[in-house]
Amino acid sequence: MSKLAVKTALSVAADPVLPKLPNGCTWQDDGTVLMPLTRVVSLKGSTSEGENTVTVSELVFRELDAGDIIDSSNLPKAGSRTLFLLGASTGHSGPAGEKVLRKLSARDYIRATGVINVFTDDGPKVGTSS
Repeated sequence: MSKLAVKTALSVAADPVLPKLPNGCTWQDDGTVLMPLTRVVSLKGSTSEGENTVTVSELVFRELDAGDIIDSSNLPKAGSRTLFLLGASTGHSGPAGEKVLRKLSARDYIRATGVINVFTDDGPKVGTSS
């Protein structure tokens, strides 16, 4: 009778080191980034049911994919491309989403672009001099 050898130790990869985020932003367990706004955005609107107000107090960013970058490259100006990528990452796209993003405080807008930079950065450069 032969004996069967069973390996009991599992090798588990160490948790990856996540890039540093702009101040106040945090990584979520699902890989998204939560950014509480320093100034809440409120938009008034109306529907067939009457007037309403939409309030946004935080943004949740998902990692962008290649299609988002490709689609943004069709836009003529850098500001339009950035706004498109912010919308693609947060889900605030289209005319209503653009209104939300345009009403962010300047500080929140700069932090939001910092999150986009984290998702599009390819890591540290090797072999460059400082």
